[in-house]
Amino acid sequence: MAMTARQQKIVTVAVRLLAERGIQQLTLKNLAAELKVSEPAIYRHFTGKYAILDAVLDSFAEIAQSVLDELPSDTMDPLTGIELFIRDRLERMSANPPLAKVMFSEELFQDDPRLAEKVLSIMHAHKARIETLILRGQAEGKIRPEIDPTVLFRLIFGPLRLLIKQWGLSGYRFELLAEGMKQWRTIRDLIELPGNRPE
Repeated sequence: MAMTARQQKIVTVAVRLLAERGIQQLTLKNLAAELKVSEPAIYRHFTGKYAILDAVLDSFAEIAQSVLDELPSDTMDPLTGIELFIRDRLERMSANPPLAKVMFSEELFQDDPRLAEKVLSIMHAHKARIETLILRGQAEGKIRPEIDPTVLFRLIFGPLRLLIKQWGLSGYRFELLAEGMKQWRTIRDLIELPGNRPE
């Protein structure tokens, strides 16, 4: 369901608070103070903290899904499709560091079973779409077929998640996009079948 402009503003501030102070400090009182409104004003848009966190996760899912939906899994070169998804992630995180910190900190949501389940569901949805590209790449002789697609997915996105975490912990001191694409090119060299790239 589409959010109103006011709901989106609340979610944006909630993401920043989560990134800066953690989930325990994401209270309606603190959120109202940041927004310079009363607590009842927030209740006009969300029923409570859980609904806000739910909306935060929905916004993450929508961002990633919109990128995946733009990748025609039946026609685009599979490795190009994976690269475009990675590049988009890196560009979005570079432009919005608080989003990066929250999006790649699943531990923020693990104490609430409902939210943890939602995070897992989002991960599985992304995995399924990327694995479609991997499987097609294997069938077309572009990606090494002897490696299980789930293992390949983890080999590609595990290092990406680690890189984004290191970037956040370093205080955003290095160029995320440049490092991320360098990392992807190395992984691509490892998983791509020889002779796939044109000379």
